[in-house]
Amino acid sequence: MFAIAYHFPVLPRHRDAFRHAWQAAHHVLAQTIGLHTHDFVEPRHRRDTFTLRLAWDDPSSFERFTRTWVGVWLLNGMGLARDAFSRPIETHVDGT
Repeated sequence: MFAIAYHFPVLPRHRDAFRHAWQAAHHVLAQTIGLHTHDFVEPRHRRDTFTLRLAWDDPSSFERFTRTWVGVWLLNGMGLARDAFSRPIETHVDGT
């Protein structure tokens, strides 16, 4: 199993747009080949991040996903401009 988490530090004024983008993306994501599970965690506090956790068959499944239009769009902030984020998107990989 190959797990990866993305932390999106979205500024509060852009959070509704980000939630809307996630709603548009998650149905497509659920049908992605090689993806076992995905989980989207809302921030609890103002300074917390949105977290997207993805569990893949293996790294090659994830690599294929990153070459699709939805992969590029999703992992680069779901269409929000850079100024919608308080800092860069963080990535954590667990390749167990």
